[in-house]
Amino acid sequence: MNLLSLFSVGFILGLTGAMAPGPLLTVTIGESTRRGGITGPLIVLGHGILEMTLVFLIVLGAGRFLHNNILFAIISLVGGLVLIYMGYLTIKGLGSYKIGQTVEHGKSGLHPVLSGILISLSNPYWFIWWITIGMGYVMFARQLGLKGIIAFFVGHILSDLVWYSFVSYGIQFGGRFFNLKIIKTTLFICSIFLVFFGVFFIYKGIKFIMP
Repeated sequence: MNLLSLFSVGFILGLTGAMAPGPLLTVTIGESTRRGGITGPLIVLGHGILEMTLVFLIVLGAGRFLHNNILFAIISLVGGLVLIYMGYLTIKGLGSYKIGQTVEHGKSGLHPVLSGILISLSNPYWFIWWITIGMGYVMFARQLGLKGIIAFFVGHILSDLVWYSFVSYGIQFGGRFFNLKIIKTTLFICSIFLVFFGVFFIYKGIKFIMP
């Protein structure tokens, strides 16, 4: 993979996760009705601080541990299966996908940056994603050094920024930018890529087991 590939993968993977309904999206919708469009970028800032810290720990604190072909193969295989399953669930749920969720639970009163950190920490999916998929791609990115890791992370966090800014500013300006058909189409395409990446992960994992 080159830098552009890592950036693109990070963006597509991040966009698929960001667009899936979840606690972070719910709070973004709720707080945007009170704080306006800036809510989305601020929540992503908190989310990004936490993820950047985790990437830093993966690269520095677990660097020697990650240089292990068996571990690489296990993470690749498990991450690939998770990706395929995520793609399947996302496509399966498109029929009932709605952006207009009830927002009462999102009115936490916390600063959006703090909300971004705390909600991410409390979401088991976030841990599973980074332990499997995220760690796997960080390991791929390490082959290109620091610039590879930066390319993947920037693509990943930029997708969050684009989507949550779209949501929060869309709410601020009366929701006229929301088109459910376009959102579903985009999510379907991202899910197809998700399955593709899953197959790629499994292929790389098998290669490490049987070179």
